[in-house]
Amino acid sequence: MGLTLPPQAVGMGELDEAEIRVLDGELEALCASVDDVFARPASRENLRAMVRGLLSEVPRKNMWQLAEFACHPNPDRLQGFLAKAAWDADELRDRVRDYAVAALAGQDAVLISDETGDLKKGTKSAGVQRQYSGTAGRIENAQVSVHLSYGSSRGRTLIDRELYLGRAWAGTTAEHERRCTEQDIPPERATAVATKPELARRMLERALAAGVPFSYFLADEAYGQCRALRAWLEERQVRYLLAVPKDEVVPLPDGRTRQARELYAVVPEEALERRSCADGAKGPREYDWATVQLAHTAQGLERHLLIRRSTVPNKKDKKTGRLVREVAYFLCHTDPGTTLAELVTAAGRRWMVEESFQVAKGQVGLDEHEVRKWCSWYRHATVCTLAMAFLVAVRSRLIPRQSPTPDTRP
Repeated sequence: MGLTLPPQAVGMGELDEAEIRVLDGELEALCASVDDVFARPASRENLRAMVRGLLSEVPRKNMWQLAEFACHPNPDRLQGFLAKAAWDADELRDRVRDYAVAALAGQDAVLISDETGDLKKGTKSAGVQRQYSGTAGRIENAQVSVHLSYGSSRGRTLIDRELYLGRAWAGTTAEHERRCTEQDIPPERATAVATKPELARRMLERALAAGVPFSYFLADEAYGQCRALRAWLEERQVRYLLAVPKDEVVPLPDGRTRQARELYAVVPEEALERRSCADGAKGPREYDWATVQLAHTAQGLERHLLIRRSTVPNKKDKKTGRLVREVAYFLCHTDPGTTLAELVTAAGRRWMVEESFQVAKGQVGLDEHEVRKWCSWYRHATVCTLAMAFLVAVRSRLIPRQSPTPDTRP
């Protein structure tokens, strides 16, 4: 079965036959490099069948359609590959991460943590419960997972994953134990909730142990307001840029503390600088920016509050009903002497995780699994990550990337 790739996945036109043969050989080499993860030849064959199906133009990447693409009579082989075969999903995850990092590493590389939700109708799949889903923008019956994305000017991809289990799953009652046993959830995850920032920390810890090169760790408010996560990052001297809410209390150099919005209120208008943080579909994404010096860390790195304000009124004030400029806040932990321009550029890279989710769901079927158990979910997510890493590595070579509009101001 030869390799097929959707034209939109790799460029503006279809690849010719010679190029397809080259890529087919590269995919086979990638699969062969992880053959030792799988105990049986049948599992190695199923890995290749599943990855090729995920990379194909199959309209839905569920088990039936992947099986049909692989010329299997039914999905039993692929379902058994995810549920029963002898192989370690974490070992494959580490191999995929190393492959992706080798393809995308650069001085501007960042690690980004974020979550995504998949809406579900039933209640038995591991992790499914009534909870907020950013995908839906509301509370729904959903399965939520936290991911770590690696991105640079060469491309971006997901490199790690953790399934979030809320209070409906983590407990010590007989009902909790029964449900978790049915889905093979490990005891250490079945008795207490591991928060989303804690899951992000575990993935980042693995990346640090593996020596993944990156300049900043980025995340939204759900992670930025977690003081335990920030303290852990500072203790390990990890440079970060984390969104925080307006009422986040931050330490000043003189020992006082203030809310982020209170510091913005005393920033002189002339201190705000208009800069682009990245290029969007309609050109440079410009905002007004300012920084406020905060207390240094015990390790000698600097903390700053980065303030971002929209250039035009675009948000309705809840009290007055009038349109006002939206203001966002970021806590920064960085080297002494880091300029505003560098912080703005770093802040603009967090959008990469959204593109990673778009590719993962839109092209390699991350959200189209038909599995219920813990082990099967992790295996499916890991195989999707392998397919995505290959796709991104191909794109990094075949698609010429335009450099961001240079900002020469200091």
